[in-house]
Order: sequence, then structure tokens, then C-alpha cells
Amino acid sequence: MNSIFQFLYKHLHWIVFFALEILCFVLLFSYNSFQGSVYLSTANNVSARVVSARSRVTSYFGLAEVNDRLATQNAALLQRVEELEALVALQQLDSLSQAEAVQRVHRTGYVITPAQIIDKSINRADNFMTLDRGTLDGVQPNMGVMSANGVVGVVYKCTEHYSLVMSLLNSKSSVSCKVQGSNDLGYLRWNGGDARYAMLHDLPRYSAVAIGDTIVTSGNSSFFPEGIMVGSVEELYPSSDGLSMTLKIALSAHFSQLERVFIMRKMDAEEMTALKESLKPKKKKK
Repeated sequence: MNSIFQFLYKHLHWIVFFALEILCFVLLFSYNSFQGSVYLSTANNVSARVVSARSRVTSYFGLAEVNDRLATQNAALLQRVEELEALVALQQLDSLSQAEAVQRVHRTGYVITPAQIIDKSINRADNFMTLDRGTLDGVQPNMGVMSANGVVGVVYKCTEHYSLVMSLLNSKSSVSCKVQGSNDLGYLRWNGGDARYAMLHDLPRYSAVAIGDTIVTSGNSSFFPEGIMVGSVEELYPSSDGLSMTLKIALSAHFSQLERVFIMRKMDAEEMTALKESLKPKKKKK
């Protein structure tokens, strides 16, 4: 206690000085309208800057939550679009009743799950990416993966919490595609090199295709429904036998910038797989 009193006594002149200064400012701004208005204007300006800075900091740290919410909403919208497109296609195909058509859409439709990319490569011969969704989220191997811009790849392996995706930038990847507006099919492969391009092989030579045309998924697999964007035609090359064409495709998915994707699970994929397996000859027991 004595030390406090000694400190106050030693610096008493400074304490009195600052007290008088504060009193002067209070009297100045309280009884003079011009000085008062200057003080209020300056104080409001400083306060606004502080609040703005705090708002920017708070918004920055809240971006992750906002992105997660938007990804979930986008997944729901994508799934709804797939269901509506399938329903329209079925009703145009035959005279199914509405109830039967809805039931078939539900059975053959896709469940879409948003996911975050936590690791990826784009410069190797066989590129993969790791997602933060696994079997506990309903993810299984052979499910298609897409971004907001187009096809990304196929789920290769899963653990409970993570999935390994074979991207289009993989020498073993092969996706059935077609030219939008036609039924001429080919398969997309990546030959290495530039991550922006892949090659569409075995497109029939009589196909009416031109540079700039859109390439989409064919729907001939359980990975992707028909019509998912893949890319656009950059160049055309005739095959050596003259029976088909090879197209250089500018991929619509920008792999170097990818952060969030959507996993697509076909509702009746297991039933289709079991049916195909039943066609394989069974090995005779020795």
C-alpha cells in the first residue's frame, strides 16, 4: 500500500495535469457547438471503422460455415434437378402413370452428397484426390464425383471417414461420353500432360461434331446420369483406320482450383451390379 501512495505522490503533478486536460476537453466539447460537432463526427468515424474491421474479421472466420451450408444447398438442388429431368424423360417416353413414374425416378435416381477435397494431385500420370466423406456418410466405391462445373472422377476406395477418388486425370480412368444432342458415343481418357485437356476416343467418323460442341456423360454407366457436363471440343483428329474420330476436349472442371465436389450415388446401382455379375460364368469347383 505504501508503494502505491509513494507512486501517486511522486507522479502527482502528472496526474493533476491529465485530470485538468480531461476537464478542459469536456468543457470545450460540451459548451461549444462547433467543437462538439467535430468531436461527434470524428468519434462516429472512428467507431464505424472499428465496427467495419470487426465485421470483416468475423465474416472471414465464418466463411467455412457459409461454404458448408451453400454446398449442402447446391447438393439438394442438383438432386432435385436430376429427379425432375428423369421424371420428364419418363413421362415423355411412355404412358406411365404419375405415381409409377415418381416411383421409378426414386429407384433409378441419384443421391447427391457434398464433400470437401482435403488432398489432391494433378501433375502425375495417375492422379487421385481425397475427400472428407466415407462409408459412414453412405459413400461407396464406383460412385461418380462431379463439381459445379462438370465431371471430376469416380470413387476408388473408402474408409469410414474418407474417400479416395480416381480423377479424370488418371491413365486408368475411362468415362462414357457423347456429343450433346446426339447419341454418338465415345470414351474419355487422359493421356497425361496438361490437366486442362483429355481425349475422347472412338467417336464414329460420321458424327456431326464441330469445334466448340459440348461433351456430356452418356448415362451408360452407374457412375453418372446422362447429360453431366464434361467439356467442349477443342480439336478433331481422324483415326488411323478412318472408322472413328478422336477429339481433344477442354475439360469444364478446373482441377487446379477444385475445393468442393459432389458425390453421386445411384439408387439401384447394387441391383444393376448384381445383375451383371449373374451373367459371368461361374467357376466350377474342383
